[in-house]
Amino acid sequence: MAVEALKNRKASSATYALLCLLVASLALNVVLSYALLYEIRRSAPTTSPATPPIGTSKGTETTTGTSYSHSSSSLYIVGVVSEGAFTYRGVALILQGALIEGEGKVYVSTTPKIGIELQEAAETAFKAARRFAGVDASNLDLLLSVIGSENIYVVDGPSAGAAVAVLASSLLLNRSIRSDVVITGTIDELGNIGPVGGIVYKAEAAAKAGAKIFLVPLGQRTDVVYVTVERRVGPITYIRYYPQLVDVEEYLRRKGYDVKVVEVSSLREAFDYFTSVR
Repeated sequence: MAVEALKNRKASSATYALLCLLVASLALNVVLSYALLYEIRRSAPTTSPATPPIGTSKGTETTTGTSYSHSSSSLYIVGVVSEGAFTYRGVALILQGALIEGEGKVYVSTTPKIGIELQEAAETAFKAARRFAGVDASNLDLLLSVIGSENIYVVDGPSAGAAVAVLASSLLLNRSIRSDVVITGTIDELGNIGPVGGIVYKAEAAAKAGAKIFLVPLGQRTDVVYVTVERRVGPITYIRYYPQLVDVEEYLRRKGYDVKVVEVSSLREAFDYFTSVR
């Protein structure tokens, strides 16, 4: 009896500790969301937080003379949601960012609850952006907010790394970015863009969001889609999935979208597309 009571007491303590961690996590998420919203409203007071415009808004100067504090920017990121065996769909999410005076840290929040593992990729992306921009941002914090229209679990969060790097670079350099360019790809601290999965699904999500240029990692202009084939034998229906290699741009064209798919290998290449004149 004593052993069982001890086990119950330990289980209760563990449950209480987990609940405390959950409450702390939710509280931090709310604080970061309000902090980012505050910064964005300061730089663009007429913007509606529910439907933020995609692009860059320059901020005011700080007491040190730099113009990073209170600047904000936003762009689309794309991810993949699994809906069962060999069944996926792409989703477009809004990524908002702002720079405030701080200690070189990155904070990520999501609205509503979106299962996307972005923290580590965002920290690497911020380092790449600082290197690319040639800016000592050790006195700046990057606030990121991922905004979606539904509670989902996004597969392959690190694939948003390149997008975060572009966003952070636009803030550090006070450059406006195009709203019709979307990118997918991982990134390292040197600014090299790496391969990701689900290119076709992400491309379709980008097209639906209004993209005219979709940037992909080098060598990923083609991708594999799974074709469903059903075969009925008596009362039983057999379903098989066959992989098919497709050209992403041609795939989008057959779907009715006019999107240019471009391979890029570095942050510099990607940033040139995001800041080019239409």
